[in-house]
Parts: sequence; C-alpha cells; structure tokens
Amino acid sequence: MLLYHGVGERAGADDPFRLFVPPSRLRRQLSMLLAHGWTPLRLDQYLRGDTPPRSVLVTFDDGYRGMFREGLPVLRELGVPATVFLLPGLLGATSRWMKEMSGEPLVDEEEVQDMARAGLDLGCHGWDHTCLAGADADTLARNTTRAARALADITGRRPRAFAYPWGAHDARARRAVAEAGFDVAFSTHGAAGRYAIPRVDINALDTVVSFRLKCLPGFPVMRRVSGRVPGLRPALNRLTGRVARG
Repeated sequence: MLLYHGVGERAGADDPFRLFVPPSRLRRQLSMLLAHGWTPLRLDQYLRGDTPPRSVLVTFDDGYRGMFREGLPVLRELGVPATVFLLPGLLGATSRWMKEMSGEPLVDEEEVQDMARAGLDLGCHGWDHTCLAGADADTLARNTTRAARALADITGRRPRAFAYPWGAHDARARRAVAEAGFDVAFSTHGAAGRYAIPRVDINALDTVVSFRLKCLPGFPVMRRVSGRVPGLRPALNRLTGRVARG
C-alpha cells in the first residue's frame, strides 16, 4: 500500500513535512509501476482479497484540494484507481492541524461529490485530524461514527475504509473504528491486524531510486530495521538521494 498526501508544486519552505508530490513526478511514479507489471487495485478488490502478485493500493490522506485538481487528472490519464481519505469536519477549510502549513486548502463538499463521480474510493480520515491514540470516548465517536455518517450524507455511500490521523492508533481507537462499521483501517507504520494495516509513505523528496526501493516487498522490514541501527537510515538516504527543492 502506498500513501500519498498532496499533489502539487511546493517550495520546501511552504511544505516542511514534504507532503506534496509534483504531478509530473506522480505520473512518472505510477507509470513506472504500470510499466513493471503492477496492478493498481480498487478498494473493493482489496477487501475481497482479489490481489494478484505485484498489486498495489494507492491511497491519499487529508483531502487536499491539490490532490483533486492536480492529482485526479494524472490518475484519470493513467487509469489508476485510488482511495482518498477525507476529513468531513474540515471540508472547504484548511490544514489547520499543522501550524507550520495551516493554510493549505482542503476539498469542499462539491469536490467530494465530483471525486465520487470520478470513481475514486472515498474513505474516512477522522473528523478533523485529531489524534485517536489515547482519545476519550466522545472524541472517538466523533471521529469514527459521526465522520462516517457525514461522509455518507455527502456521497450517498457509507465509507468502508478508515485511515488514522497521524497514523496513530491504540486498542481503543481500533475498536471504535471496527464498531463504527468500517471494514478495514490503515496506519502509517504500526501494524495491528485488519484495523491497523501499515502503508509506505511517498513524499516530495523521493527519487526514482528511493521510490523503487519503497516498492520492494521487503521495504517495511528494512524500514523497521533501519530505525533500530544507528546511522543506517541516514546511510540509506545518502544512497538513494533526495530531490532538491526550492
């Protein structure tokens, strides 16, 4: 599973968390997968277990307007399905959960409906990007049950998949997601069964080499090991390189 966030050209100072991948690079990355025989999956295929060898679920978190305006045309051009995780409590607002880049626009209700009509699978990313690890019962209910209901009211279809804000979860959060009726939930790194499936994050600094590395089946294990061995992760970054940003 690949995890993207925004799509668009951003200078490093405007995107300190490296969330925005330029559309040209997104096109190159997805084209590379297709050229090497990867099969991009729709969410229902993934949930049915219809996952041939070298298959990939492409996901986008947060619901940035840049993903809709600059990412969707690339997906359409290449015929690549994707699952987008949205924040129904912040539709038409901005990424205010990050003070360093709090003004990044998010899609509004009309754009959500346009994404649904375009064939994107729409999942839930909580209500307002509140971290759910350690959250109280009311917060969990707002970010799971209420958020799912709000998204269903807009699209006419109840979301089947959930992605944890910040990738953070604990046993109570996973239980709340399951009890809210979601079929599956995705984390970032921490795995814990069907309701915390990890994904590999693709960011603005990824080169062709690092993207290929991240697509290797053994990359999640490599990532865990590199975090435990002093100096190994910086060495891997030097080996794969990083894209220069203005």
